[in-house]
Order: sequence, then C-alpha cells, then structure tokens
Amino acid sequence: MRIRELSSRSGLPVPTIKFYLREGLLPPGQATAVGRQLYYGEHHLSRLSLIRMLTVVGRMSLASVREVLQAVDNRGLPLAGLYAVVTEALFAEDSLNLAERHGAADRVDSFVDGLGWRVADTSPGRQTLTRVLTALERLSGDVEVDIFVPYAEAAVRLAALEAASMPRSLDSERDAATLVARAVLLEAAMAALRRMAREHLVGVAGRLGA
Repeated sequence: MRIRELSSRSGLPVPTIKFYLREGLLPPGQATAVGRQLYYGEHHLSRLSLIRMLTVVGRMSLASVREVLQAVDNRGLPLAGLYAVVTEALFAEDSLNLAERHGAADRVDSFVDGLGWRVADTSPGRQTLTRVLTALERLSGDVEVDIFVPYAEAAVRLAALEAASMPRSLDSERDAATLVARAVLLEAAMAALRRMAREHLVGVAGRLGA
C-alpha cells in the first residue's frame, strides 16, 4: 500500500507517519523497481498500531516508545528482559532523583523486601512508591508504610493471573509486540476499573446518606 492508504487504514495523518519514519520508529517502505514510490505492508500497519497504543494508552514519551520498540526488535532479548524494558517505560515519568530519596525510601525498601518480592534496588516501582508515601505524609503527617499491604496483596494476585497467560518464550517479533501491548493495556485497564469502582462506591455511599 502507498503511504496515503497506510494513513487511511491506520487513522494517522501522513505527516505523523513521516515523522515516525524520520525518527526511526517505523521501518522505511520498500522502493519499487521503477520510480521513487515507496510501498508499505501489514508490518507497518501493525507497528503504527503499537506506537499509537504506547503513546495514547500507555502515555509514553517518544524516547520511551523508542526503547520499547528497540526491545521488540531485539530477537536475542529474553522474555524477562523485554518485560523489564516495558516496566521501565511505564514508570519513566515517575522516576525520582536520588537527592529526593530520604527516610521514606528506606521504609519502602524494607516493605518491599518484607514481601519477599525479588525486585531490583533500582526498580522505578520503589521510587514511585517512595514518592507516594512522601506525598501522603505531607497530607496527613506520619503514615505507616503498611498502608500499601492490601494494594500489594491485590497486585500480586493480578500479576499471577497475567504471568499465567504469558508465553514461555518469544518466537517472533509479533509475540514480542503482543506481550508489550498486553502489559500496557492491562495496566490501563486496572487503573480504569479502580477509578470506576471508587465512583460506584462513593455514589452508593452518597445515596445511602441522602
């Protein structure tokens, strides 16, 4: 297909597609034997769908998208390595400078280690949890880190369900792209469901109190 058809089928403007091509996020089209016209295939359509999902649903920066796509294209990267790249990208906007870490970080580290979770000391999740604990303390004074216990219990159950449906290995680029898409979409789904549950429960409480 030509770039205009690619634009029509993907729902993305031609200038946006050309930008992705210049940035190396989308592989170049194939030149025809005669003339300069470039043609694109289903692979390009799938890549555009993945890019759109990462930027719109995953809210990733282009730098993070580039890192994820490079991991998808790296056929020698193991499944755990690809999942680590996705996790880093999802947390990228929440990272803390080392100067911001204080006593709350030590308590978060003790909490995570106490769960028995094998999480790297440099995990962005630890940093985000530290930021949340610090913000909670600013709101209401001393806050016990155990406030995260029920969230950890729910998280491990959900993660176990996701792990059970994960492939044992990555046999193709399609498998890698599917893993990335599932991780990002389920992350967004969990946030959406939690917000709707809160809306439901607050609404029920309001009706009972009326």
